[in-house]
Amino acid sequence: MPNTEQTAILTADGQVKAGPGYVYWVLVSVAATGGAWQLNDSTADGGTDILSAVNAANTQTFMDFSGFPIRFGTGIYADIPGSNITLTVGYA
Repeated sequence: MPNTEQTAILTADGQVKAGPGYVYWVLVSVAATGGAWQLNDSTADGGTDILSAVNAANTQTFMDFSGFPIRFGTGIYADIPGSNITLTVGYA
């Protein structure tokens, strides 16, 4: 299985990858208000939530899945319903 080949930085809903792939790590940076976010197995907002979390205000969280990358069969789509959240996703 390959290592991280690409990164995507998102501050609002958006496509990370248009086809099947693996997520190796996620860095979540949250400003003043904190909030929820999800990574969906889809190419648009509305697919199955594979990874979902709520992060507190003024925090950073690094999630490392490199030992067991998370598989997305359709696509990788970030759903960030609030504001003040930045997701950086390492994927292949």
